[in-house]
Amino acid sequence: MMRFANLLRATNNIERPMLQCLQTGFQQRLVTGLHSYSPYAILARAKEEQSKIGSTQARGRPKAVWRNPVSTFNQHKLLRSDHIDVSNFARPIVKLNDSEQHTWQMSYRELRGERVQFPSNSRGFLYFHQPQGAPLLAGELRFRLTPSDLPKSFSQGEDCMTPEGDVWKIPLFVLHSFPYHRHIYQRLRKDGLVSDALHLKLADVLKTCLCPRNTSVILHSLDQVFPVNFAVRSLRFFIVGDSSCRMVDVRFPFEMQVVRHEKGTPFTSKGLVRFELSRLPEHEGSRMLVMRVVKLLGDLGSYLGEDRPVERALVLRHNPAGGEPKVFCLNIDRDTPDHRTKGFSHPDAFPLLLRSSLGDESSRP
Repeated sequence: MMRFANLLRATNNIERPMLQCLQTGFQQRLVTGLHSYSPYAILARAKEEQSKIGSTQARGRPKAVWRNPVSTFNQHKLLRSDHIDVSNFARPIVKLNDSEQHTWQMSYRELRGERVQFPSNSRGFLYFHQPQGAPLLAGELRFRLTPSDLPKSFSQGEDCMTPEGDVWKIPLFVLHSFPYHRHIYQRLRKDGLVSDALHLKLADVLKTCLCPRNTSVILHSLDQVFPVNFAVRSLRFFIVGDSSCRMVDVRFPFEMQVVRHEKGTPFTSKGLVRFELSRLPEHEGSRMLVMRVVKLLGDLGSYLGEDRPVERALVLRHNPAGGEPKVFCLNIDRDTPDHRTKGFSHPDAFPLLLRSSLGDESSRP
């Protein structure tokens, strides 16, 4: 009997702290809210998130489902029903005219993690663009803004542009590689815009090259104009040939590296530029690429130094020590991949660009 009483006393001693814990936990839940494992908490959180989503859509008009499915991306076979209006929408949804009526979400641009809305009057046709004389690998999906929904107005329109001054596009490399775009890519294949041979070539090239992104600069000719931010510390772009793609990564492109001086360029402007073969006396006897400013965009900033980017002038590299700046240039014939000393990571890329510009490397169907 004594043993039973002791056992009962011990049990009570254990249960008392447990009860206190349960009471404390209950009080804590009253103060801090429902725990995540509570079904009431899950329901409450779901309602809260739905409320947030609804309010965001009301403010920013991020989504719109276009009622008519897009039947083709071939500009020569467009229908009136292929015309879409994505004005002031951040994430418009487009239907595709296939057996399962797949949908695809467009995106204009992301800025600091937030999607930017398409500008007003963003009405037109999605189409596949193959630059004239360029390798087939340089193809891309574009958005042609037109004055009406008639297919014949396509020639009267102009391509949608980004805030950076570049054409809104999705490169063929991206359409091929990312599952998110697989239905767009399949539509291109059904339209006959991507052949079996090109499909296999894309897969083969991407085995040895990093896939570009939507915002990547892809060059195939010296006369191409592309956007540049003169404040960047790394300038990255891609060069494509008939059956190859090379990524170029130039470190500290617009500033000279001087010992015991802080790294950083005073340039804050952006612009459109292009490469060209240098004709400067100091480059005689070598093949050097220089960069020329075609147009400056947006706020030019407060820096007024003589080495700042100027329209129609060659781009200079700022000297933080206060000495003479140097012309931005890249040696086409470098034979080492050491970008720390040679300035870029794929020295075979520029000869590829030069051959393509001279017509030694042609595109084939």
